[in-house]
Amino acid sequence: MKNSSSYKENDVIAVLESMFKTFYPALAAYCNKYVRNQEAVRDIIQDVFLKVWENRHTIDFTTSLHSYLLKLAHNHCMNYLQRLKTEQKFLQNTELQLLEMEAQYDDMFDQLVADALAERIDQIVDSFPENCRIIFRKSRYDGMSHREIAQDLNISVRTVETQIYRALKILKKTLNKLPLL
Repeated sequence: MKNSSSYKENDVIAVLESMFKTFYPALAAYCNKYVRNQEAVRDIIQDVFLKVWENRHTIDFTTSLHSYLLKLAHNHCMNYLQRLKTEQKFLQNTELQLLEMEAQYDDMFDQLVADALAERIDQIVDSFPENCRIIFRKSRYDGMSHREIAQDLNISVRTVETQIYRALKILKKTLNKLPLL
């Protein structure tokens, strides 16, 4: 279709429409071998004929029209597949990054909640009566057994048990009043 004054634009359009109707089924079958997505195949074939339209004045068919269109379709299919592969890789990387960020935020949130709870527990323990506070800290913070606490403070094991029971009761009552997240 070299540029020639004898061709009128309407003639070129009619030829392209005829080419489209004639070659569409063969091009669609060819593209389906690679792409296997009807919508993408339609887009590829439209792009092929758009390319023909855009280059209508400079195209020189030294081979058959069918071969030329198949070559264009092949190149467009390969470009589509490469673009699809790149997009999928990008989406996978993005999804992985989002999952990692979500896990980090979850960990940070959990740590913030744990820190706030530990701070609140320390405040509650600080409000215990002195003997109860001392016994509870030796038990829970220092890891001492009831017997070791009793010996250290020169009190009975039963007193240690009673004070720890009272401390846990106060903690439970106070923490149950806290709003849940």
